[in-house]
Amino acid sequence: MLKVFQSFAGKWSFNRNIVHKSVIDVSQQFTFSTVDKNNNDNNINNISIVTGTASFEQLDNEFSYRYQEEGILKQPDNTTFNISQRYIYKLKDDMISVYFDERPERLFHTLNFDNSSLAKGHHLCGNDTYDAVYQLISPKEFKLTYSVLGPKKNYKITTTFSKIDNII
Repeated sequence: MLKVFQSFAGKWSFNRNIVHKSVIDVSQQFTFSTVDKNNNDNNINNISIVTGTASFEQLDNEFSYRYQEEGILKQPDNTTFNISQRYIYKLKDDMISVYFDERPERLFHTLNFDNSSLAKGHHLCGNDTYDAVYQLISPKEFKLTYSVLGPKKNYKITTTFSKIDNII
């Protein structure tokens, strides 16, 4: 597990697709859709795209990395926004756990490896679930997919990371 954990270290470029699907609010029995059915040409498949860079920087402890990303989100209507996110990745007892970068420390999810190249994590946030799948393609590429489902949420986030370098 140490080798897998250490492979995250360094700088990465990433491309992310966020695909919104319609959701059903079971409490009200309404279907909400973020797709404009009258103008699909301006809202093709309702996919938002993010491009950016990320880094896994070693903290004081060799078994902890701060993950930080910055990028540009382009929505289906072509509006753009700057985005950023930070997490803490920790290796302990042969397990990798991901925490929100905040105090007090709060767990986002723990990676459960099916094999050396596939891991899954789960996070419950109120009534919303975030199911993560990490696919370790090579030491220089991995894919992270989140399936998000809740009373008013239904989307899939697929991010492909490509290593820029090995040293921060």
